[in-house]
Amino acid sequence: MTTPGPIEENSVVIVFGASGDLAKKSTFPALYTLWEEGLLPPKTQIIGYARSDLSEERLNEQLFWKVQDDVKEGHCEADEGKMKEFRGIVRYVKGAYDQDDAFEALEQLIKTIEKDTFSGATSNRIFYLALPPSSFAQVSAMIKKHNYASGQINRLVIEKPFGKDTDDCRGMMDSIGKDWREDEIWRIDHYLGEEMVREIYHLRFANSFVEPLLSNKYVEAVSVVMKETFGAEGRGGYFDEFGMIRDVGQNHLLQAIAIMMMDAPTSLTDDSLRANKVRLLQAMPPVDTEDVVLGQYAAAEDGPKEDGTGKAYVDDETVPDGSKTATFAQWAMRVDNERWKGVPVMVKCGKALDRGLMEMTFHLRQPEHNVYDMPQHSNSLVIRMNPEPAVFFKANLLKPGCRGEETVHEEIKWTVPGRKVAGDKLAYEVVLTNIFKGDQSSFVREDEVIAAWEIFTPLLQHIEGPNGPTPTLYAYGSAGPEEQYAFEEKLGLASTKSS
Repeated sequence: MTTPGPIEENSVVIVFGASGDLAKKSTFPALYTLWEEGLLPPKTQIIGYARSDLSEERLNEQLFWKVQDDVKEGHCEADEGKMKEFRGIVRYVKGAYDQDDAFEALEQLIKTIEKDTFSGATSNRIFYLALPPSSFAQVSAMIKKHNYASGQINRLVIEKPFGKDTDDCRGMMDSIGKDWREDEIWRIDHYLGEEMVREIYHLRFANSFVEPLLSNKYVEAVSVVMKETFGAEGRGGYFDEFGMIRDVGQNHLLQAIAIMMMDAPTSLTDDSLRANKVRLLQAMPPVDTEDVVLGQYAAAEDGPKEDGTGKAYVDDETVPDGSKTATFAQWAMRVDNERWKGVPVMVKCGKALDRGLMEMTFHLRQPEHNVYDMPQHSNSLVIRMNPEPAVFFKANLLKPGCRGEETVHEEIKWTVPGRKVAGDKLAYEVVLTNIFKGDQSSFVREDEVIAAWEIFTPLLQHIEGPNGPTPTLYAYGSAGPEEQYAFEEKLGLASTKSS
């Protein structure tokens, strides 16, 4: 059995689904950037695999989509020499995902590369499945049958969503697990590569003043808010199949919660980090079906815009007629462990809202001896991913002047110039770098995926059942359904209606 470790030479990256959006917008741009910066192992070779007929011109578009976009935006200058050199390490194979001869043709190309580039040495192989999750089991089985390099490092990379509920996820994991060891399976939630999400580790464990605050001794409630200004334009078919909770709640937002609320690991490089996330998730009971608010955006109050935005969700051509899929979801969670027992966690996320925002807020308890008249939740620790990534405390300070001891509510904020916002392609560069390094700390373990689904599956079954609730309509570009504010007050949180 090959011991997990870094891939330092003789590496081949095979990108399945090379003609798709994920490969075009994320995988290939990240590979190009890492290659350009000299961060890939020497002589790394790349193969794109898909069912499409890709001309050389079309392949170049796939490879340099992000570079060309940055040139148009004026963010960088194109280095034609570099691009031509990168094209020299990329090949393309057209093939089906269910035919033995297609995977045999891929293997023959890999062997040719090994002969010509690696002096005949068997390569270490990274199989990146930029494919729909429904293809994972079949393609991973075909790879193991035809393309697995015995005695070398093999890494199978798959990306969320990992199924649609607990049973579906177990079926997928069991099927892949028949052929692949756990240390060979790299499950990406690219949110774990976002710079401000990784900043949480430094905030908690590189400072002495944050970690002591993170418990029910000082925290009264936690709120997590993710707001998007755009709707499901252009991807309504995909979104309608999964919905808001599956799209970001069960994965991205839950990851941020787990990282911020888990117990401190013994190390950031061993498996204790992932083990502590699992323990945190396993201490969270399923979301109560009564503790949820659902909404779906209707047309904007001033009607659709010329660019196609502002239409009601159900008026999008890619959305099934009469869809009841929620584009806004708000729910309550809790953690039944000694550290967090009694602290409600409120999560809110939605599309086509009034502003873009992603932040976590830890609402702190009132001082034991309150000599000033201060409002509820007057102190809080906030981690903002976007816009303007920052960490800040909301604190009570003396109002300047000589008119008495008047208290004002102020933000003590730390921002770092050049900080990346969520969604930056840097996340994929980080993810790919860690795959080569052999560092799985920012990847999702199987038991973690299962634990996450167990929290949400009963709620999803209720929502999607025959007697499931109908989402409340809200206008495109508004703050969302009015019911959210009563829900916040029920949890003991100050209403966000005026914020």
